[in-house]
Amino acid sequence: MLTAEGCASRRKRLWDALPTACDALILADPQSLVYFANFFITPFVFRASDASGILILEPDKATLVTDSMVKVCADQAHVDDVVAPVWYDGKHSAPHRQALLVKSALDVLMKVRGTRLGVEASSVPAGVFLSRRGDSTVALDDVVRRLRRVKDADEVEVLRRSIHAGEAGHAAALAGIKPGMTELDAFALVQQAATEAAGEPVVVYGDFASGPRCETDRGGPPTHRMIEPGDLFLLDYSVIVRGYRGDFTNTFNVGGPPTPSQRDLFEACVGAIKAGEAVLKPGAPARSIDEAVRTHLRSLNLEYAFPSHSGHGLGLSHPEPPYFVRDSDETVLAGDVVAIEPGLFVKGVGGMRFENNYLVTAGGHETLTHHRLTLEP
Repeated sequence: MLTAEGCASRRKRLWDALPTACDALILADPQSLVYFANFFITPFVFRASDASGILILEPDKATLVTDSMVKVCADQAHVDDVVAPVWYDGKHSAPHRQALLVKSALDVLMKVRGTRLGVEASSVPAGVFLSRRGDSTVALDDVVRRLRRVKDADEVEVLRRSIHAGEAGHAAALAGIKPGMTELDAFALVQQAATEAAGEPVVVYGDFASGPRCETDRGGPPTHRMIEPGDLFLLDYSVIVRGYRGDFTNTFNVGGPPTPSQRDLFEACVGAIKAGEAVLKPGAPARSIDEAVRTHLRSLNLEYAFPSHSGHGLGLSHPEPPYFVRDSDETVLAGDVVAIEPGLFVKGVGGMRFENNYLVTAGGHETLTHHRLTLEP
C-alpha cells in the first residue's frame, strides 16, 4: 500500500501547486482519495458498492469523511482524523448514504476558518459547497491531474505488485490454456494465478479473445467461445492492486504452430516495441514514440493493419497521460509509468498485440514487465 510519508508529500505538493491561496481543499474523486490518503474502498467487502468518501485538507490537517460500513478501509488511510458516522446498524432503517456523507463533510467544514475553498469540482457533491454560499472556490481537477503524472516510489511499488500478479497470470496462461477450454475457463485460470501472486482478492479485467475475435482490435472480456486448435489467443489485462494497475499483453497460438504470416506479424510488433523504446526518455514528445512505432510498421508496409494508439500512461486509471498518439501535445516526464503496445490485425491471418510497461527515469527508462512475449507457448 501507499506510505504515510508518500501521501503527506503529495498533499504538500498539492498545496504548493495551487494557483491561488486556499483555506481548505475538498477532494472526492476515488482516485484522489487513494493518491493523497491511501483510502481505497475494496469491492470485496459487504456494502462497499455505493460507498464513497470526501477528503478535507487544511494546511496542517487531513480529515477523511466516510461512514462506518467501510471503516476497515478508512483504518488504513494516512490522515489525521477519520469521521465515519454510522450509516446502517442492522437495527434501524438507513438514511440516504450520500446525504449523510455531505452532512458529515459540512460539519467538518463548519470548523474551517476562511472562505476560499479548493474544490475537485468534477466529483465533490454539489451540496458540500453550495450550502456555503459565501465561499469562493478554486478548481483543483487540473492541478491534481498534473501532479499524478509523476509517480512516487510508493506508487511504483504498488504498480510492481500489480505487474507481478499480472506476470503470474500470463505464465499460467502460456502453460495452461488448451484447445477445448472456453475463454471463460482461460480467464478463471489467469484470475486464480494473479490472485495467488497478489496475496489478496484482486479484480482482473481486459481482453481475453480467441480465434476470429482476434482479427479485429475490439478484443473484449471472455465469452463462452470454445478455443480451437491453432487459434490465436490475445491476452491483454490489468490486475488492480489498491487502485493501481499495470497493463501488458501477449498473444500466442493455442494447440498448434503459428503460420509464417503470423510469425511475420509477431516480428513486426516486437520490432515496433523496440523502436518505441529507443526514443522513450524524459523530454521526448509523446507523439515521437507513436511516430517511431508507426515508422517501423510503415517500413514493413503494415501500418494499415495498426488501428490503435501506440501506448499510454498508467497508474490509478487506464489509460492515463501521456498518450502516445499522432496529435499528442504532451511531453514524457521522468516518473511517468507508461505502456508501449503495437498491435496488427489482418483478416484471414489473425490479430495480435504485444505490450510492455516502463518507468521513465532520469537517464531513460526501466522495463517493469518481464513476461514472455511469444507466439509459441
